[in-house]
Amino acid sequence: MARLQSENLKAFDVAPTPWQPSGLPPGIAIRVLNEDDESGAVTALLDIPAGWSWPGPGYCLADQDIFILSGAIRIGEHMLENGGFFYYPKGVKQCGWVSVQGCRLYVIFNDRPKFIESEKSTEEAHISKTVPGLDTWAMEWFDPLAVSTPSVPLPPGIFVKVLRQDQDTGAASRLTGLMPGWHAEGIEVHPIREESLVICGDVNIGMVGDGPGYTATAGSYYSRPGGVPHGPLSSKNGQVGLVHSDGILGIDYQTHPDAKKLIAKHLQTYPWQ
Repeated sequence: MARLQSENLKAFDVAPTPWQPSGLPPGIAIRVLNEDDESGAVTALLDIPAGWSWPGPGYCLADQDIFILSGAIRIGEHMLENGGFFYYPKGVKQCGWVSVQGCRLYVIFNDRPKFIESEKSTEEAHISKTVPGLDTWAMEWFDPLAVSTPSVPLPPGIFVKVLRQDQDTGAASRLTGLMPGWHAEGIEVHPIREESLVICGDVNIGMVGDGPGYTATAGSYYSRPGGVPHGPLSSKNGQVGLVHSDGILGIDYQTHPDAKKLIAKHLQTYPWQ
């Protein structure tokens, strides 16, 4: 079963439940945002309490994208606070997790998470693709054309920070930033699934598929299969989101007769913040 489409899910309002995947100690709470019932692949928020730890060493049987939303966590020798990012391919050895003060993580597992105690990585693990600790605050914003292939030029005022991009598959996780007042009239269509969590700000999606759109704000999450038209896009106050795709995020554009009206409505009526 493929990942289901989800639009404007309020991630922080999802009820937490206890989470104890095979190989990890109890104590973590999970807020499931999207899950594949067959493979066990899951995107979620993890709330880790102060003092929780997994001594390791060991590896996970799924690729892991981990973004720190609040608090701090040490994975191996790398200690990161909010804005930090880790990526571990499946089978790559990790030297334990420790969160002294507690933390909230945004995580993406591409398969069912299961942790195995081990002193070394598996033979087939792609160790070179590991991102063991990245301080995203220290990164520069740059041109989004480096991580996407739109069929028409993007308007100025959109930026990206590439947290990781697989040179073999094109799979990537990146922060996207929009300047206040940024807008684009095109209706986007991607060939592959994308998912995103809004970290701060606002972005209005004028329409999604054949229906009306919505304004995504901090904590809004979507998972959208390839082929779903969405747009036009506009942001009154600016926006930062974390976007993930399992391949190169090509963008084909369609037109919409009411694009200008939809953009104007958001920019003129949404409150300044």
